[in-house]
Amino acid sequence: MPRPKTAVLTVLLFICLSLFSAAVFADGETTRTLNDWFGVLNGYLATVFFFNILFFMDGVDFPFIVAWLIVGAVYLTLRMGFINVRVFHHSIAILRGRYSRPDDEGEVSPFQALTTALSATVGLGNIAGVAIAVSIGGAGATLWMIIAGLLGMTVKFTEATLAQMYREVRPDGHIMGG
Repeated sequence: MPRPKTAVLTVLLFICLSLFSAAVFADGETTRTLNDWFGVLNGYLATVFFFNILFFMDGVDFPFIVAWLIVGAVYLTLRMGFINVRVFHHSIAILRGRYSRPDDEGEVSPFQALTTALSATVGLGNIAGVAIAVSIGGAGATLWMIIAGLLGMTVKFTEATLAQMYREVRPDGHIMGG
């Protein structure tokens, strides 16, 4: 016999499935209503997060969200004392396996972890974005990409560190988060 909480969740699941079944969406009216509703919600969120601020007095606008990301990256880089440059030699030593032993726990080597993280991070947009930036902005765009990369390293380091700090191991041994 299912527990009361499980029974309630099962009933709610069946109600949701009946509300969002193919027959309900067959007329197309529900789809249009949902699109309209999410369009309005998206419009409100876009005005909150993606507004432009005056960057120079000559009328050049700059997206606030980009400025916020730059401020956060600069803050983290300064707060951590340029950790991306300061401990670069240590990261190379970890990749080479200086701190690993064959009898260590786990199945993924540091190099395998790096290549997996890079394959998940670097996509077609990163590769094509560099080519487009250089073709539109010239060779000077590479300087700004290097600066953005250095600032982005600290943000990625902070993100990965926080993910490891706040992950949880379930009783069955599966890792949640991190």
